[in-house]
Parts: sequence; C-alpha cells; structure tokens
Amino acid sequence: MKLAVVTDELSDDLETALELAADMGLRHVELRGVGGRRVPRLDPYWRRRLPQLLARFRMQVAAISPGLFKIPLPVSVPEGFQVLRWQDREESARERRQEALFTDHRTALLEESLALAQELDCRIVVTFGVVKTPGTAPVPPAVVEALADAARRAERAGIVLALENEHICWADTGARTAALVRQIGSPALRVNWDPGNALAAGERPYPDGYAAVRGLVAHVHVKDARRVTPDTVEWTTEGDIDWAGQLRALREDGYDGTLSIETHVRPKIAGVRATLQRLQEALR
Repeated sequence: MKLAVVTDELSDDLETALELAADMGLRHVELRGVGGRRVPRLDPYWRRRLPQLLARFRMQVAAISPGLFKIPLPVSVPEGFQVLRWQDREESARERRQEALFTDHRTALLEESLALAQELDCRIVVTFGVVKTPGTAPVPPAVVEALADAARRAERAGIVLALENEHICWADTGARTAALVRQIGSPALRVNWDPGNALAAGERPYPDGYAAVRGLVAHVHVKDARRVTPDTVEWTTEGDIDWAGQLRALREDGYDGTLSIETHVRPKIAGVRATLQRLQEALR
C-alpha cells in the first residue's frame, strides 16, 4: 500500500504542500484544492505550475478530487409556488441554475477531470453520489444514470471513478455505496472507501461498512473521528474507528492502492504528521 496526503490538508499553496509532503517522506499526493480553487479548474498560473512542481518534488498523483457530483439533483418548481409570480420566478431561476450545474458536472467538469488525470498519469478520479434530496428514497434513477454515463466515459479514458461514501450523498454508508456500484456494474466505477465518512453516516466503518465494500475498493481516505452526539462526529487524529483492524483487513485482501491522508483537523501540519505516524506504526 502506498501512503499519500491530500495536498490542501497541508497547505492551499501547492509548493508548500509538496515540500512538506516530501519532508515527511511521501512520494504520492492527492490533488483537490490549489490556490483557492479546486482541480481541474485552477487559475492559469497554478495550471501551468502544477506539472512543474510535481516534477521538482518527484511526486506522483495518486488521485484527483474535483468534487464531481457533490451537488443536488435539479428539483422542479413546486406547483404551489406558481401562484405568486415573484416566488415562481425565483424558484424557476433556482431550478435553471441547478440544471445548468448538473449538466456541467455530467459533461464539462467530468471531461476536464479525466483529461487532467491522463495528463498527470493518474488513474483515479474521486466522485460522489449526488447530494440527497430530503424526504426521497430510494436512489433516484437520474443519479444512477448520471453515474453510469460517467463510468462509461471514464472507461473510454482509461480512468477509474472512485465513488466516495459521504454522509450527505446517496452513496453515504459502505452498504449503500457498494449497492450503487454493483447496480451500475462498470469496471470503471469502484469505491473510494472513507471510514470516517461512514461513521458520520451512522455506520460502524470496520468491520460492518468494510464488509459491504470489500473487493470494490480502489482508493482509501484516512481520517479518524469520534461520535459526539447520535447525529454528529468530531474529526480527530485518534477516535472511534478501528484503523488497526481496517488496515489489517485491507492487507489480507491484497489491497495495493493508496492510503490518502485527509485529516480535516487543525492544526493541519501537526494533524497530518500524527496521522502519518499512526499509519506507519500500524503498517509495521
């Protein structure tokens, strides 16, 4: 297993993040935020400097995380809002914005992300399972269709979309993420397993959540959390997740992908160092 860090967990300044990662002995990174923007839509300066800095620090890109489909489905204007014209106009404008954003993710953002991954010789693009609409179940057909289409495009590009379990999305727990991946049935759609997010979704990450995604994992995010209330968690460097058991299971299952540190804690650098040390000790 390879160890990596999400660069903006160290610094939004890519040069600083890569210098710190190299100082920690890492040779792989995951790209998300750079210079106040999210990949692949960086400003021209950082877009030009990105491959130069990676080469200077001899870093390989394990994954990019463009926030793909971490947006809601477009919701039609409720019929009752059509009575008051000002309210109807506002809701119609919101609906058009949502439709435009969803179309952008399905087309331009996806293609730009796949192109950047190819350019950086990166095999993994992280995606999400669309933000849940309150009060609806099961997974809407539009979500399945969008992910299936994205997987077809990724397969043609030689890239794997890693569907991250995220508590606000339809793919939230390990069980529901695995079910969605299996329903679509594409070799280009796998799982970005995030035990911390599984805990936030109300699932016991290991062994329960992992049992569901076993055999589907293409990428792993490493962070820990402790449950504060039945509905909330607090990110920390040592919490309630059985990371020793999780790492042992990954190794026994032959996982040879990346463990990407994504602490979500402050102070950033100390949090990454503490998580990296814990990972290295557990792997030894």
